Amino acid sequence: MEPGRLTICRKCLTALRLPRRSSLARLTVPLAQPKTGRRSISARTHNERLRVTIATQVPRKQPVQVLESLLVAARSAHTVSLQDLNALHSRILELTNTALKPEEGKVPAEQRVLYVLEQLQALANSLIDGRDPETAGTRTTEKATSATSALLGSVNTRAYPSFISKASLLNLTSEKAEELLRHPNIFITPAILKSYVDLQTLLHQPSSLPDIFDLYARKPIPTESSTGTVTYTTPSPSKINSAIPTPTANLALSSALASHNLPLCLDIITTTFCSPAYRRATLFRRAALPLSGLAILPLGAYTLSQTFATTFQSTMSPSYATGIAFAGIMAYTIHVSTIGYVAITTSNDQMDRVTWAQGVPLWERWIREEERAAVDRLAGKWGFVAREQRGEEEGEEWGVLREFVGVRGMELDRAELMEGME
Repeated sequence: MEPGRLTICRKCLTALRLPRRSSLARLTVPLAQPKTGRRSISARTHNERLRVTIATQVPRKQPVQVLESLLVAARSAHTVSLQDLNALHSRILELTNTALKPEEGKVPAEQRVLYVLEQLQALANSLIDGRDPETAGTRTTEKATSATSALLGSVNTRAYPSFISKASLLNLTSEKAEELLRHPNIFITPAILKSYVDLQTLLHQPSSLPDIFDLYARKPIPTESSTGTVTYTTPSPSKINSAIPTPTANLALSSALASHNLPLCLDIITTTFCSPAYRRATLFRRAALPLSGLAILPLGAYTLSQTFATTFQSTMSPSYATGIAFAGIMAYTIHVSTIGYVAITTSNDQMDRVTWAQGVPLWERWIREEERAAVDRLAGKWGFVAREQRGEEEGEEWGVLREFVGVRGMELDRAELMEGME
């Protein structure tokens, strides 16, 4: 045998030429490459070594032991889930009771109510996402390693009590949060209202939002007196402070749109964007700066006119030049402001399906633009998405929406603004 050459038996050479598609072919590769200088092996010896290699590298399955381990894990999962459900139920009741029953004769503080709502939201997240309730602020689940992973993965529902389940805990969280805001001693602030809307949006239960929005504007304000008694004062639902904040109203409308409930969407728009308090708040927010500028405009124009009359001219008397400069400054400012006001109030690039009807004053369009945008958003959600199909919607709900739009001084799918009707 020449040095540097390999001697392979015929059967091994045939196995090497086969396509490597099976585990048997892969296992023959390391045995078919002997080192240089070794003797050639026979076919019988090669087959014996191949069987030994397959027996040592391919482990045997043990179905009985795997099944027993799964059963043990399932039993432990049921136990942990049952303890977690009871702990979550107790924690929800404990949180609401501590907020509804503070020290004798005292009104619950805003921070305490916010803490309770945040904890309820954390518990709801732990139920929905399947996290450990210990991370959500629970106190009695130190031995629990998975809050709802076993709850979501379990198939044996008979291990849970009939009155405690994932759905019942979520419903209990929603009910307790609503009970918290309806309590007469709790004053609903914008932060508390925002936290409540976040919680109900997370739970997909926005049905109580219109009533809570109306309660936000009309609920008596509790005041703690020096003697320890609580007195209540009736607020005005038309005041600026009674307006629902715009981010909160948009979040509530998004939650109602997700539930695909048209009456609920209309109620939310009515109690938020259509309320007199919201219009007053919008007027104050948008017109405060322009009206302040118009109020100080005459004084500023007269000051500038005197400066121009005494410094930049010498052909006219100072009083006559001051009058001409004052008239020019006022005329220029008023005309430019008027053009800007008309441009702002008549802009319609943001309108999609809902536009203003003819005869609606420009100032009212400016103040009610957010209301129109909310109705436009609702119409876009309820109607056809394709532009070529718009105007073909039918049904009772679409008729109710069209009537609601008409009563509000708007038009739905104006013919001259539709696709192909220019």
